Amino acid sequence: MDLSDLIDRNAAFAPDKPAIRFGGATLTYAAFAARVAAAARALKSQLGLGRGDRVAILSLNHPDYLVLLYACARLGAMLVPLNWRLAVPEQVFILNDASVKALVVEKGFEAVVEPLQHALPDVRIIGLDFAPSLEDLLGAASGDGRNPHVDLINPLLIVYTSGTTGRPKGAVL
Repeated sequence: MDLSDLIDRNAAFAPDKPAIRFGGATLTYAAFAARVAAAARALKSQLGLGRGDRVAILSLNHPDYLVLLYACARLGAMLVPLNWRLAVPEQVFILNDASVKALVVEKGFEAVVEPLQHALPDVRIIGLDFAPSLEDLLGAASGDGRNPHVDLINPLLIVYTSGTTGRPKGAVL
């Protein structure tokens, strides 16, 4: 059992109930569960991610933030939220420190993609709403997105502190 099982359970019991309301749109539990499953399949089959791997996100509020969180839970991967107010060198430090393999970036932050790609050539950068996009990955996903070796004790998040006395430090949750 992992955290994403809660979404599957809610989708089974109340598929048409709203799971997420955002920007005037509503995503039902059934649609949310399907998107989480597709994202987990995409992260696994398209990017080769699995248990212990780290996926960062640079975004304001966005429904796919939650999709990625639950997809990571399903895989046993960890989500690393990036503070969008940080300068590129600080973001590079965090991405290196967390050993991130993929970074999902929301439209509006394209200006940092090139410097991040230059500094971190091994990190795969995916757009939430620009190419290459999360939608492209979801469309090409195959296989099963579950990792049978994941349970509720697996860490899910690495949240970085403000670093008031030095570099930011990752708190594993």
